[in-house]
Formats: sequence, structure tokens, C-alpha cells
Amino acid sequence: MASIVLAYLATWQPFDVDRIPVEKLTHLCYAFAKVVDGDVIPQDSGDPRVSKEAYCQHLSEQLRHLKQRNPDLKLLISVGGWSADGFSDAALTSETRDKFARSTLEFIQKYQFDGVDLDWEYPSNDMAGIKARVEDKENFTLLLTALRQQLTAAATAVKRTPYLLTIAAGAGQYYLDGVEIKAVAEQCDFINLMTYDFYNGWATCAGHHANLYRASHDPEGDSADHAVQLYLANGVRADQLVLGCPFYGRSLRGVGAAGLGAAGTAKSNGTYSYQTIVDELLPSGRYTRHWDAEAQVPWLFDGDEFISYEDPESIALKGQYAKQHGLAGLMFWEYTEDPSNALLDALSLSVQ
Repeated sequence: MASIVLAYLATWQPFDVDRIPVEKLTHLCYAFAKVVDGDVIPQDSGDPRVSKEAYCQHLSEQLRHLKQRNPDLKLLISVGGWSADGFSDAALTSETRDKFARSTLEFIQKYQFDGVDLDWEYPSNDMAGIKARVEDKENFTLLLTALRQQLTAAATAVKRTPYLLTIAAGAGQYYLDGVEIKAVAEQCDFINLMTYDFYNGWATCAGHHANLYRASHDPEGDSADHAVQLYLANGVRADQLVLGCPFYGRSLRGVGAAGLGAAGTAKSNGTYSYQTIVDELLPSGRYTRHWDAEAQVPWLFDGDEFISYEDPESIALKGQYAKQHGLAGLMFWEYTEDPSNALLDALSLSVQ
């Protein structure tokens, strides 16, 4: 089986659907739909003149055209995202779980998706400002089970290829503490492991946000490899794990001359798309690119601002890692942050 190359597409960002290089993708996740009163509904269009229904219909029609160029492409609706609420209530009882599963199936069939990707951030955890319960741990498994049953029955009834069920999962112990991961994995086709944002918008010192291995300045910190080993140790098969890559960088200002590992100014955190990094920051001459041979990622520094990001070199190493460890493939968040396709080219080549 060919390795997975999965792209998330933030549909609220400007994009030209005809320029998406679907020949290099196996899966495309349309982000996001949301959960309201237990039902899966389209996101807002951002234009008060355009209804949610019309907006979602238009975009899904555009995406279906991509299948004319790559008939094997799988289109999934990604439900949720950071700070997206509604999951805990939807998972609470057998009745609410069945309602959610029916609504998800109806959404998939209406807009002709090939499956669903649940992005609950996170079961049993309210760090994103959403409702969380202790019961989420068991209820998440039950929710996926109900969803899997309805997806399987619907696909069998019309004699089509099975609908896909995937999740986007946190890459640390905090996530595993809130779910029954082995049982969860049994219901999923694969797991999109969000191996990024290790140093995030709350960081107060300069660190890598998507390092492949642990860095010497933070020997007990997060890394993609550490996340993979956690999942394997908790009973998830390697061939169910899709390693995540960010197409954006995270920054921190007020970092002293030491750069990596140094303290910065609290709440000065920022983000840059890879396009901005390549088209504006690097050509400015202000920043020096550094390479962390232990962590196997680059970083930029101008004497004040530290930027952790991915480039073709680090992406290629992640692809090699995925192959060496028998992982299902790679995914990235998200397409519009590198319309030049430099990172996607490196990613797709690395997993061949």
C-alpha cells in the first residue's frame, strides 16, 4: 500500500482549488465542520450574504472536481478543531452518540465525502476552553464505535468502498491520559498525530515546535519520535500512525543572544506561514538559519526573535523516519500556508 500523504485544507483561507497538487496526495481533509446540539453542520462562510449551506455545497463541489485529476484521492470532512465545542455533550449518552453518528453520515452522504476525521481537542481535557468531563474517556470510544457501526452499515447497503474514520490526536501523555487509545485505534482507519506545537502560543522560552527528536536544551521535552513511542507503548500499531508536519512556524520575541533554549518575552508569541518565511523573512537578511542536528529541525534568529519552523530538509527526514518505523505516512497542517508546494514536494518524495 502506498504511504499516506494527507493534507488539511483550511477552507476559510484564500485558495485556488485548481492549483492543489492532488496528484501528490492520497487524502485531503476539508477543515472544518462543527458540532452544534449534537449535529454536524457546515462552518460559517465569513460572508453574511452566503448561507452555510451554499458555502459548503460550493466548496465540496470544487473539491470533488479534484477527483477528476486523482480518482484515488479520498476526501474527508474534518469535524472540530482547536476550541471547537460540542463533542462532550454529543458523546454523553447512547442517544446523543447515535444522533451524532446519524448526522455525520448524513453530512458525508450529502456532500459526497469519503469519510470523516474527528478533531476533538481534547477528550477529558478543557485546555482549549471547551466542555470536558471525566466520562469523555470512555465516551469517546463509544462515540467512535457508534460512528463506525453506522458508516459500515451505510457503505455495505450501497455496496461502496468503506467510509473512512480517522482522528486528529494530541502528541503527548496529556492526550493519552484522556482517552482509551488502544480501543480508540481499533475503531479508526488511522490516526493523524499532531506532532507539532510542542512549543506553542503559551511558550515563554525558545524551543522547537515540531522537532523529530528531543533537543539537548530540553532532554525531557516533546518530540515526534517520543510521541510515536508513546503510542506504540500504549498498544497502537505503527501502521496506524500518520506523522504530522506543520507548514507554519512559531515565534517568540525578547530572546537573548543564547537563542535556542533562552527565555523570551511572555505573550510575544507569533506564527508565520512557510510562504512568509521564504518570501519575506529569509530575503530580508535579518535572520540567520540554524540547524539542530540532534532535534533534526531548523530555526531562525535575528538576535531578538526566535522562529521554529519546518523546511524541506526537516520534512524529508520525517518521511525517512516514517518509512524506517513502518508508519502509515505523513500529514500536514495546512495547504494554504505553502502554495509554492516546496514542503509538499519534499514530503511526497520522502515517503515514496
